[in-house]
Amino acid sequence: MTSHTTAHDELDFELLGNDEGTSIIVQTNVFVNGVGGREQKMSLWFDPTEALHNYTILWNYKHIV
Repeated sequence: MTSHTTAHDELDFELLGNDEGTSIIVQTNVFVNGVGGREQKMSLWFDPTEALHNYTILWNYKHIV
């Protein structure tokens, strides 16, 4: 997701890996004014490919939740 401003603000949310027997990893990163460096990775405790899921992100001037 990218902001609609002259600054490059962006949220990256990616699911990595699909090898049988390995956990799927969620990777996130936040860019503010074009600068990232906030990458985080977390192994999921469930398989997000087994069913449909709804993910909600609240992004406003004060918070990213």
